[in-house]
Amino acid sequence: MSATEEMTSYGRRYLQTDSYGAAAFCFHRALLQNSRDENAWNGLILALSLMRMEADIRIALARYALLDGLGFDRDLLPAAMLLWRDNPVALAEWTKAMSARAKGPEKEALEGMSADLDRAVEALKEKRGEQWNQGMPNLAQTAAQKLDLDWIAEQPRDKLLAQLEQGIVSEDLDTSMHAIRMLCMMPDPKSEALLRRACRNEELDPKAVTHAALSLRWLGVRGNVKLVKMGEPVVINLENPTPELTISVPAAFKPALDRMKLWLAMKAGIVTAEEYESFASTDEPQLPEELAEKLKRLDIPAAFEEVVHVLIRAAYDHYYPFVPKPRGLRDWSDAMLQLMKEYAEGIGMEWTFGEPDTGEISVGHKRWILSASPDFQDNVRQIRETRARMNL
Repeated sequence: MSATEEMTSYGRRYLQTDSYGAAAFCFHRALLQNSRDENAWNGLILALSLMRMEADIRIALARYALLDGLGFDRDLLPAAMLLWRDNPVALAEWTKAMSARAKGPEKEALEGMSADLDRAVEALKEKRGEQWNQGMPNLAQTAAQKLDLDWIAEQPRDKLLAQLEQGIVSEDLDTSMHAIRMLCMMPDPKSEALLRRACRNEELDPKAVTHAALSLRWLGVRGNVKLVKMGEPVVINLENPTPELTISVPAAFKPALDRMKLWLAMKAGIVTAEEYESFASTDEPQLPEELAEKLKRLDIPAAFEEVVHVLIRAAYDHYYPFVPKPRGLRDWSDAMLQLMKEYAEGIGMEWTFGEPDTGEISVGHKRWILSASPDFQDNVRQIRETRARMNL
């Protein structure tokens, strides 16, 4: 077994145990030894995706597309389409590169997709004029950016650890979170020590404390870790953390999200009021198969649903592990719909679904969700101003 194959094998083992940061480190090291190892590319992009490191995923996807001698990996297509959904320039280049590698029906589908994206780019040029590609870096520009793993590989380990130690305690939350998340991709006893210390640091933003625990898990650490939240010490077992410790929307909130989408589907005429009531009036966690099938026809802007996900994750991170287990799912659903409507209208997009219910309980849930995102209104205003400048 070559050194590259060995590192890739380690990466796969780490993936199987949800140690995504350690896996990403191994796959990146494998690519430093052999940049044309397709298994390592697939593993790296998967590990980064499972940690929602979107900027780094784009860089890796761009490098993969620009590197000669690689094949078409259909597993990467969903990530490219999701992350470049607002950048037809990069997505057109990426699908064109993949169509040159694919064969048969996949090649034809990618060529059709590439042609559609080229037309979208031309329409964008006509609509926006000279600044048509503002905020839309192409593949070459994206690939030239640094991965966090590049910095980890290039910088002296002790120097970088010292910088990250300072970054964790920064007053800027983004800087603190970035340092914490980099440590999960640095297999080293000092990384574990710094992350454990962050978990106990009452002066850190509560979201950073939660992500320090999550980064320990991604680093491959198991067993107990002590967190201090709201002045209360609590021990979490990283082998099977309870409540769920996740970067995604917690599973406990998904039944409420299903009811949110079902209400939108009712307003769009996809399901009847009777079908909506038959499920929304209960606390059944599983959406019936026939309604789940109908929900596939619901077409709403991706940003509408994503903003609800972001707000829920922010509140969950802030209060974890002292988070509610949603009951009265319809009230939680109504709270999410209120937030979605407020966001849509706030950024200047059309809202055609009518008024969500605004009962006292749902408004209370909405306040809880927003309590962890005090800059929500400012962000909405900035997005509205940006959309106006870009004539969207």
